[in-house]
Amino acid sequence: MRCVGFDSTAEVTTGVGGASGAYKQNFGILPPYGTSDYTRATRDTAVKASGNSSLKFTIPPNSGSDSSGSYFTNFSSDLSVQFGENSEFFVQWRQRFSPEFINTKYAGGDGWKQIIIGTGDKPGLWYSSCTDLEVVLVNTYHRGFAHMYNSCSGSASHGPYNPFEEPFNGYDFKLQNGRPSPYCLYSQGNTSYFAPTGNCFGYVANEWMTFQVRIKTGPRVGDEFTNSYITLWIARDGKPSEAAITWGPYNLSAGSASEDQKYGKVWLLPYNTNKSSSATNPVAYTWYDELIISRNRIADP
Repeated sequence: MRCVGFDSTAEVTTGVGGASGAYKQNFGILPPYGTSDYTRATRDTAVKASGNSSLKFTIPPNSGSDSSGSYFTNFSSDLSVQFGENSEFFVQWRQRFSPEFINTKYAGGDGWKQIIIGTGDKPGLWYSSCTDLEVVLVNTYHRGFAHMYNSCSGSASHGPYNPFEEPFNGYDFKLQNGRPSPYCLYSQGNTSYFAPTGNCFGYVANEWMTFQVRIKTGPRVGDEFTNSYITLWIARDGKPSEAAITWGPYNLSAGSASEDQKYGKVWLLPYNTNKSSSATNPVAYTWYDELIISRNRIADP
């Protein structure tokens, strides 16, 4: 449905102008909130997975939650392709992380996001990144691996920011429930989430990792898409993808039936809720490339 290679200015800067950035456009860049600073989300012609360039976010030494702005795109140029109940779609992208980005524990921060898959725009109605039905990938509390949650508002079955954490062994939780033994457990934070004590699929610096999310919605009941499924696969550069999260059946928040929100927009951003702007950190970077939105499972690069 859409493939973004970040290979030309036209692919990233539609509507850029002033502090509003690409607001009310089909895709483009928004600068950090309340600014017109476009130096933090730029094309990088030197570091790329393919083509002419990638999308590079710079996280400055002193910056708050919205350190670098964001890039967004709807699923289609005419808003005709969106997914409500009883639907299935896939989103894949490649992402690279500087060592400073992975290794810094940002003071006050809840952990930086990677992607938000949320409500698509409608003619004359533009949705922000925080929506009822959003599915979010986030490095929760800087643990060093991708975690997921649903909704900016909550719904009948659960509250907002509902984490995909599977109860395990009576007292523990699987944080990436698709990982085999010794699993990826909350309790492993006391030792290590990674081999040999844990088996979380962590971030790796200075290589192009691949992430793919599948969302399969069930029927709408009230303010939820009931009996839904979410899958996250991750791959290291040149390696086959592996399941990290296999979630469901689950009631995805859907918002009110009268509003009829549907999945149709993605946001790429290193937003880190509650990150302290007064703390000084090393300059850090993350890059995105090869964003693909499809009705079918996408092959590994």
